[in-house]
This record gives sequence, C-alpha cells and structure tokens, in this order.
Amino acid sequence: MERTVNLYLRGMELGNHQIHEDMVLFPITSRLDQGPDYITLSEALEQGIFEVTEVGPGGSVPELKAVNRGEKPVLLLDGEELRGAKQNRVLNTTIMVGPKTSVVIPVSCVEAHRWHGPSLHMNNSEHMMNSHLRREKIHQVHFNLEKQRAFRADQGKIWQDIDLMAEVFDAESPTAAMSDIYESKKRDLDDYLRAFGLIPEQKGLLVFLKGQPVGLEFISREAALTRLYQKLLKSYVLEAIALKHEKRSGQNRQQEKKGKSEAGNRVTVEKARAFIEKAAQCQEKRFQSVGLGISCRYLSDSIVGAALEVDGSIPHLVFFSIDNGQDRKRASRPEENFPRLRLRKRYLFEE
Repeated sequence: MERTVNLYLRGMELGNHQIHEDMVLFPITSRLDQGPDYITLSEALEQGIFEVTEVGPGGSVPELKAVNRGEKPVLLLDGEELRGAKQNRVLNTTIMVGPKTSVVIPVSCVEAHRWHGPSLHMNNSEHMMNSHLRREKIHQVHFNLEKQRAFRADQGKIWQDIDLMAEVFDAESPTAAMSDIYESKKRDLDDYLRAFGLIPEQKGLLVFLKGQPVGLEFISREAALTRLYQKLLKSYVLEAIALKHEKRSGQNRQQEKKGKSEAGNRVTVEKARAFIEKAAQCQEKRFQSVGLGISCRYLSDSIVGAALEVDGSIPHLVFFSIDNGQDRKRASRPEENFPRLRLRKRYLFEE
C-alpha cells in the first residue's frame, strides 16, 4: 500500500510560478482528503477557546502546556512562534490538539536573554522560525526522536543561529529575540509579500531561491492555509533577504536585476516536480505524536522533512532541501562567541 504522504505529494497540482528578486514560488492546490475539521492556533487563541501557558510557576524552557476547550482540533505548526510568558518559544513539531484536551508541547526558546514576564500565558505571533532555522531544527528533532524518542532540538545551536541571523541583518535586540529580527526587516518583507499572492483553492507553496529548491509546505485546508500564509511566506522570505544582503556586497543593482531574470529562467515545472518526487522517495520513520495522530519523519542525502498523519490524512507536511547552495557557513571568532555563551550560562543557571 502506498504511503499516505506519497498520495498527497503526487496529488499536488502546481500553479503558475511567481517571481520576486531571486525567489520563485509555485502555488499548490490539491483535491485530496482535507482530514479533520480543525482550526489554526491563531484562530483558537482569538476565540478564547485555547490557551498556552508555562507548565508551572517555575516554567520549563523546552515545554509549554496547551489546553483546548473548544469542539474542534487545533493545528499548531512546526516552527510557529508563541510570544510572552517567561520567553518566546517556537514549536518543535506540528501538533494537533484534540477537542477538550490538554497536552504538554515540546518547544525551543527564540529569546535567549529573558526569563520573566507579567503573566504565564503565551500570545499569538505573526512570525515563524525562518526556513533555514526550521530545516536545521527538523534535522535535530529527527535524530533526537531516533535516539531518545523525544521531540527535542539543539537549543544552543538555535541561539547561535539566531545570533548569526541578527548579525547578518544588523538587528538590535536586548533579549536576542527572533521576533525583533523580523521587525527590523518589515519593509523588505512587505515588498515580497505583495509579490506573492494567494490563488483560489491554494493549499501550499514550493519555494526556490537562486534557482534551487528550498522548501515545500502543504496544509490540507484552504481556510487554514489562508490564515497561515503570511507566516509561512515570511519564513522563506527572510532567508531570501538574508541572501540578498550578502550578495549586495560587491554587486551592483544591474547585476541584481539580471539575477532575478536568471532565477526565473532556471526554475521550471519539471524541476519543481523533481523535488516533489525526491520528497516522495525519502525513507519514512513514524512516531506517536504529542497530540493526535502520527509524526512522520523523512530524511535522505538531499532532503529532510516531516508530516503529521491523522486518520489517513495529512493536515501538514514540510520538506526542505538539505544542500541547496544557500547555506551560510561563517566561522565565528572565539572572542565573538564566548561572551554570548557566558550570558546564556548565567541566564540558565542563575535566574
């Protein structure tokens, strides 16, 4: 019997690609089963039927408590940010919290220098972890699931990657918060958001940067994707802006315009289909999800991914290219990293 995720991957229909700068996006539609009638995290929080809090007064960096008082399941996406309480966090995996249910959810910190707040409650955020960091985190969780059966990421590596991203953008943040990086690039983000519009019945997106595949994202319900679209899109756009920042050193505007044209010409429907087929060929490993369903994890030499399977449907899947030529490998000097590490150590053990 064919794997459920493959039915969804091979059932995807690609719309006409959209281009802005070095970024190319294929909208995705699908006629396959939409699965459970769920709502998104932001929707549930707005309705007051869902809350996320610290697990207790003392808190726990890698855990939060989620309570669903509603009649429908609530979908929380891998990499989705929650703000407030003692520090901002992101989800370590996609979770569907059933009706009238409470669960402890695995998270990672994306605000290194804060461990206090006026409330233990978390609030909605308009941001997700950017695509590069999400890919690294999915990779980390994959190996921790294999070794320890835990949805844990490498917290120190996440802090280090956020520091590097802040350095690339010259973004200031007293608490080393990922959200401040997004705020620092709001104008650039808005330019991209205007260029990539939703099409009717859209349920996903496949993104290329500089002619190479970056990531594929699919959400089974059109209404949910509409709610989540800007969050998802910004997670890819921030990576595109980071690459543009680096490229601009020593390159003039005329070359950038040429790059935009070349990026569009290098990306074809055949290339997009080839990436989807590579995703379908990844080895699958299955683990009991924190909430409803099964957490499916995928890994090959060139792709890492994850999907949530619930009652024979796939509410969410994501696949990232491991080696797409976009990685920024910067060797930090010891004097740059040691002060940050000392601050982190004091934050963790002296508060």
